[in-house]
Amino acid sequence: MGRIRVLDESTINKIAAGEVVERPASVVKELMENSMDSGASSVNVYVEDGGRRSIVVRDDGFGLSRDDVEKAFTRHATSKISDIDDLNSLSSYGFRGEALSSIASVSRIVLRTREHGSEEGTEARLVGGVVESISAAGCPPGTEITVTDLFFNVPVRRKSLRSRATELAHCKDVVIDYMLCRPGLSFTFHSDGRTELVHSPGEGMNGSLATAYGPRVAETIMVADADGDGIRIQSYVARLEQTRSSPLDLRLFVNDRPVRSSRLVSSVVRAFGSRLMKDRYPVGAIRIFVDGDKVDVNVHPTKREVRFGDEHAIITLLERCIESALSEPDLSFRYDLTKFSGSFEPSTVLTSSERIEQVQSILKIDEDGSHECKGTPHIVPLAQIMNTYILAESGGNLLLIDQHAASERVVYERVLESIRTGTEVSQRLLTPLVIRLTVSEVKVLHENRELVEKAGFDLESFGDEEYMLRSIPTVLGVSQGEVALRKILDDLSQMPSPKQLGLDVIWRVACHTAIRAGETLKDGQMRQLISDLMNTESPYTCEHGRPTMIVLSPADLERLFKRRV
Repeated sequence: MGRIRVLDESTINKIAAGEVVERPASVVKELMENSMDSGASSVNVYVEDGGRRSIVVRDDGFGLSRDDVEKAFTRHATSKISDIDDLNSLSSYGFRGEALSSIASVSRIVLRTREHGSEEGTEARLVGGVVESISAAGCPPGTEITVTDLFFNVPVRRKSLRSRATELAHCKDVVIDYMLCRPGLSFTFHSDGRTELVHSPGEGMNGSLATAYGPRVAETIMVADADGDGIRIQSYVARLEQTRSSPLDLRLFVNDRPVRSSRLVSSVVRAFGSRLMKDRYPVGAIRIFVDGDKVDVNVHPTKREVRFGDEHAIITLLERCIESALSEPDLSFRYDLTKFSGSFEPSTVLTSSERIEQVQSILKIDEDGSHECKGTPHIVPLAQIMNTYILAESGGNLLLIDQHAASERVVYERVLESIRTGTEVSQRLLTPLVIRLTVSEVKVLHENRELVEKAGFDLESFGDEEYMLRSIPTVLGVSQGEVALRKILDDLSQMPSPKQLGLDVIWRVACHTAIRAGETLKDGQMRQLISDLMNTESPYTCEHGRPTMIVLSPADLERLFKRRV
């Protein structure tokens, strides 16, 4: 007897289930996609015990005939495509015809469905992929599928399920994904008899964002769009104060299909640039629409990964879209003062034009040219606090400015601009400084000489560990040259070699050159710093992404002191 054998249908389905059905959330995803593919305007999801006990998905789609029900649980049975060429113009979520058969093979299923206009519906019962009965039944138009005892016949998989809270969170996450990419549909999500999520079409994308991230984050969303060459992108990203330590809350959609892509995430982070703190990620949703023949969705069984025909074009347009969102004038950090008092009024959602009017009232623009620099926001420093913060006023609003972060931004952009334009980034010393480096400093210098020179330092060996420092960055004073060089060498020694970037050195020059916290500033110095800051490209964050200023409007102060309740 030969060694190779053909597996039976039950084993094949269970193997397929291992790829398609990872946990209860996988079932929720596949059934919701079937509902949306059926033309449903309303999708309702019910789970018990985080989906471990039961999952019910009910819709008002076109329903199934008895003949369709008899075929629905057969492997590779689908209504979405008829041949391979259909994948080039795919508009549905499903197309493989594996989901229902895979789910049925590892659970107990009851399907009730009725086509619109039919007098009676059909009920099917399956256990472990085996059809027990198919009969006529009374039910509303549309389809309802109940899945119970998931993995009852695969004990190891059942034991590997996580806690109720964890599985519930995954199920909820799936529903939120589809609320964001299909805001024109009605969704509800219920857990153990309790309604957790509700979205109606009238709420649109704003309602979806509020449901996904909460109303306070949704109020900070910046909207932008871009299109070109068969590609259209809509971005909904939150302001700079709303960031996360992981990219999980930056949701990506391609042709309304939730996807994962580290390259797309990286392109969004790159577009934020130095406005974003290191190891932080934006919050929001990115919707990408591309012609069907320019994207391949047949990459992974769960269809969460896609390949683009021209990924470079997608990334370029995405970065342009994000940069457009970040171009709005008001990127100053806003903080929720309700953390100090529970009786404050909730913030109201502002349109883009209202936001612009608000920032123009907070940072008044000098139109008559009487100010020191025409077009620069008129900000008057009032006092220095703790030798670290500048208390300032602008049009009746209070500003708290971090003097070190503000100075970092100014120095960073000066050095960066010098490198971009090819102007001198270093100043030659009339009398070179002779300094003695440690053995470890010499090693770091040799490994990163090009970067150090690019930042504006010019050193010449003067025997053993002694070096002659002939030039220092133009932003440094002579007395700062040696100290800044040693600090930068120390920073470089702690960076993963050999992948340091020139930008990192510029950051360190800015950091070590900037006005320090604890440094006393005179009134003229505060005025000059504020003027320099407001003439930079990104005055609201330092190069590390930390805020340079926080704005408190009269309304904020009234709420804080409970003058407005």
